[in-house]
Amino acid sequence: MYRNASVSFGASFLVACIASLGTGVLVRENLRSEQSLWLVSPFVYLVRDQHLRAPVPFLTPTLTLMLWLPSAIAIALLIRSVRIRTPKLAAFPEVVAGLFIGGGLANALEAHATGSVTDFLGIHGFGTYSAGDIAMDLSSSVLPIAVIRIAQAQYQTCVHVVQAGAVFYVAVVLVAVASQDYALAILVTLVMGVVAATSITKRMISPQIPSP
Repeated sequence: MYRNASVSFGASFLVACIASLGTGVLVRENLRSEQSLWLVSPFVYLVRDQHLRAPVPFLTPTLTLMLWLPSAIAIALLIRSVRIRTPKLAAFPEVVAGLFIGGGLANALEAHATGSVTDFLGIHGFGTYSAGDIAMDLSSSVLPIAVIRIAQAQYQTCVHVVQAGAVFYVAVVLVAVASQDYALAILVTLVMGVVAATSITKRMISPQIPSP
């Protein structure tokens, strides 16, 4: 299981990083700056938008790239610690971590190499996103589910499982709002809503075992 988890982490990391960098290259080569066209009118559109919006002013591209390595190591060590304590856990947490780290590295590398990040997917009313942003948002939106699965694999009580998922859901929403990534706040809410509805439905339709 350790090997499978490591392979899953490496594969998701490489896919997120390489695909994000490749998408940026394709967009820069095939779209003029500020050129846009509708994909799903009037909500989703394709655009080329070069930006360098750091979460805080002092985070230059070089500093961001330098900070990526210790952050990635910290996440990897945390996932490793969880894996040691729950060896039978599926590789889902590693996939989530790999997507997040890979997307973040792609944005950092692109900003360092070209001076900006290439956004290509626009959502009306929510802004534009690079491929790295999408990988990070997708992984962040399913982070509460990964936490729930970890809690379940550790045979925690139902109350503790729900509390763990709720805490990380709130954390993701707060980070999304603080960074003005409202699409992420909506996405993680939709994901958690689907998970909750699915869980409730399964409980309602599962046969009840009569008490003796």
